[in-house]
Amino acid sequence: MVDPKTLRDITFFADLTEDELKAISPIINKKNYKVGDAIFKENEDGTSMYIIKKGEVKACKTAPDNELLTLTLMKDGDIFGEMSFLDGRPRSATIIAIADTEVYTIEKADFENLLDKQPRMVYKLMRSIVFHIHVIVRGMNSRYMEMVNYMWGRKR
Repeated sequence: MVDPKTLRDITFFADLTEDELKAISPIINKKNYKVGDAIFKENEDGTSMYIIKKGEVKACKTAPDNELLTLTLMKDGDIFGEMSFLDGRPRSATIIAIADTEVYTIEKADFENLLDKQPRMVYKLMRSIVFHIHVIVRGMNSRYMEMVNYMWGRKR
């Protein structure tokens, strides 16, 4: 459990009321990672979502030669692990701390238990997750189009 007051400054929780922050704080746990720690690895099972309170991590995929390729960097206020949190499938990437990092975690089962008690709050948080995924997809679309234009030039 974390102090609800510490959640107020995190963008992910910005839409929540004081009462909603008090309702969710008992299911949030704090974890700390040192530089180089793997928070989780690609293909591991996992049902936790992470919110970076302070620090920086990188998301990596394993190349065919087993080299880790960095996909993106994330910092204070960013979330990760949301895909497995939502769909229950194995982790799609490895997350490694590249600075001393403090995260808040939410377990899927605890989150789902709030659904009956706090449906409006769960809706707000799910909306934040969807917006986060939306930003990722738009960024991927832009990078894909840049790559296509670079490789084949503008044809249409």
